[in-house]
Amino acid sequence: MRVCGEGIYGTRPFRVSGEGPSSVVVRGFTEDRVSWTSADFRFTRRGDTLYAFQLAWPSDGRAVIRSLVGHETVTGVRLLGHGPVRFEQSYGVLTVLLPETAPLDVANCLAIDLGGAE
Repeated sequence: MRVCGEGIYGTRPFRVSGEGPSSVVVRGFTEDRVSWTSADFRFTRRGDTLYAFQLAWPSDGRAVIRSLVGHETVTGVRLLGHGPVRFEQSYGVLTVLLPETAPLDVANCLAIDLGGAE
């Protein structure tokens, strides 16, 4: 919470809650264990910053987010617990080049600065 708190406290839902192939099945008060992939993200937002929680660290060193639309132009990306990281955006797909080592053993969070966001 100390590292990723910026993406949790005082945030609001993004226009989509997440992306990726994995989902949780809830039955009563329990949920099935999920094998998350590096394509699984959950999103929050504060102002012009989108927070993308990557639920598994990628073996290829890249985070690929496909949920952005044309008017959401990325102006900067930070990996919380690490700092600024390089990125590319093309046709709504954001590719972030991550460091070799994850800051956390669990979900890591990207703070994505959006220009022209609504």
